[in-house]
Amino acid sequence: MPKAQNVLKIIIVVIFITSCSSKKSTINKVSNEHEVLSYILKKSSGNIYYKTIIKEGDISIESYIENKYLEFYLCSNGVDSPVKIPKEEVAFLKQKVKSVSVQRIDKLFPNLKDKTTEKKIRFKTSFISMPILFRNNTMAIYYSTQTYGGEFKLLQKVNGEWETICANSVWIE
Repeated sequence: MPKAQNVLKIIIVVIFITSCSSKKSTINKVSNEHEVLSYILKKSSGNIYYKTIIKEGDISIESYIENKYLEFYLCSNGVDSPVKIPKEEVAFLKQKVKSVSVQRIDKLFPNLKDKTTEKKIRFKTSFISMPILFRNNTMAIYYSTQTYGGEFKLLQKVNGEWETICANSVWIE
């Protein structure tokens, strides 16, 4: 009987350790996304709607994830050539966007409430999706839309800090 109890204890410890490690990876994923989202908020010049988006009207953001929208030509000074997201990564991003849910930005960042708004004011309110991280959390992409158009913005972690390096329009009014 003591042998069975020892085996049971070992199984419980293994289950506990496994659940802790999976919880830690989930927390790291969330904290990385929140780090990017915090950067986006701090750098915004206008007000961002207090909830992230997964659709633009009746159109899912997922439908915009195509090669033609993920080729970035107008990049920042540090990027000397166009950035093209390979087809494999486009498929990865498309899959990740399917799993994104609406988040309350104002609840995630109560100290940045001055950057968010519940009012949808034409020409003043921006709407953003949750960022998707890829390339070992060194790059991120998110969708941003305003009255005059929608675009994907590409960010890169440089020396431990996030920087917006490119944007590519999906539509312009």
